[in-house]
Amino acid sequence: MTKMECTSCKQEIPLVETYVKFECPMCGEMIYRCQKCRTFGHTYRCKCGFEGP
Repeated sequence: MTKMECTSCKQEIPLVETYVKFECPMCGEMIYRCQKCRTFGHTYRCKCGFEGP
């Protein structure tokens, strides 16, 4: 099983924690965000350079 890392805070997301995953709109890379970063609206940056709220 692969480890999931929050794209915003770079912390490992435990499998029991609520999170969201979606594809980057520019390159299709999977982006993972933990509940904390989503709640506070922390920005994330994809490997391709795309940045979102």
